[in-house]
Amino acid sequence: MRSIFVAVLLSSLALSGCKRKELEASLAEANKKLEATQGELSSEQGKNKQLTAENQTLQEKIAQLEGQIQKLSNDIKILEDQNADLARKAGATQDELKALRAERAKRMAELQVYKDLFGKLKALVDAGTIKVEFRKGRLVVKLASSILFDSGKTELKAEGQAALANLAAALKTLNDREFLVAGHTDNVPIKTARFKTNWDLSTARAVEVVQFLISQGMTSKNIGAAGYGEFDPVSDNATEDGKAQNRRIEVILMPLLGDIPELKEMLTGGKS
Repeated sequence: MRSIFVAVLLSSLALSGCKRKELEASLAEANKKLEATQGELSSEQGKNKQLTAENQTLQEKIAQLEGQIQKLSNDIKILEDQNADLARKAGATQDELKALRAERAKRMAELQVYKDLFGKLKALVDAGTIKVEFRKGRLVVKLASSILFDSGKTELKAEGQAALANLAAALKTLNDREFLVAGHTDNVPIKTARFKTNWDLSTARAVEVVQFLISQGMTSKNIGAAGYGEFDPVSDNATEDGKAQNRRIEVILMPLLGDIPELKEMLTGGKS
């Protein structure tokens, strides 16, 4: 009888040990899934803070934004489909979901701006009058100086006025955005009675373009001028073709920096 009792006791202990191992394995698996979820969430939040790559074409930027929007949509669906306990443990709170949705909405709005603007500028791009690209994280419309000005001059040619009039018709529809007109030259020095350096020439040309764009209906408070001389080239000044590419006017769509929470917190020291 005692032998039977001992056998039953040992069997019970063995079963308890198996159950414990099963529970420990289940716990380890749950922790593994939790860590993976936390890693994915941290990775996604990190991606949202990365700067856009420089020197992208407008089409590439649109494709990039569409991909980012789809990724954000997928991440939101994954978070919404998780059970409440896993969401709580992973830190996927309603505030984080709200932030993801807000980021997606912001990118979709910016994407629509680019698409609408590109549609309005397509005829000028196809004609070779302008080039549209992303440079240093900003949308840039480039016009060759040869279209706008004679050598060493700041008076707009008839061809340049026609190009800028068409450009203004598209840009002035974005009346809530700010633009910077930037003048650029090659590295050949200029020294005349009016222009002592390339800084002077590039700045004067930028101001001339700004004044013309305002005359075509653009809002004066939303546009400014700057001259960079020869110090922001896009090509090698060692060749004539490179110099021609560097002699240009750029109209830059300024980013909405006020919409970046991290930047606002940095400038205000964390104060709202």
